[in-house]
Amino acid sequence: MKRVFLLSVICVVLLFSCTDIDDNVSLVNIRIQNSTELFFTEVRIAERDTVYENIEAGKFSEYMEFETAYPTASISILTDSTSINYFPTEVSADSLPIGFYTYEITLDAENQVGLTFKIDE
Repeated sequence: MKRVFLLSVICVVLLFSCTDIDDNVSLVNIRIQNSTELFFTEVRIAERDTVYENIEAGKFSEYMEFETAYPTASISILTDSTSINYFPTEVSADSLPIGFYTYEITLDAENQVGLTFKIDE
């Protein structure tokens, strides 16, 4: 009987001690998704001068925190062979609420950058 009680207590403690990724979030968190075939040595978010480094083709960067951020951003991409810039055609006046987001970067046949904003679950 003591074993069952002790096992139950341990299970309850373990269940309540686990934290979710967004339990302690106090800022906007943004990562970069490299949906190209290029290796990004550097992706710079111009408005905040924030730099993401070494993002492999088809991979994600780590999240970086921002006090304020927007669904669109001017970015500068540096690869081993070229530098590419992206300037949004529309600028949002509303900043993002606290949470997790992804800027997905793509390239078309003419090396024009596409930026897709995603809300992470």
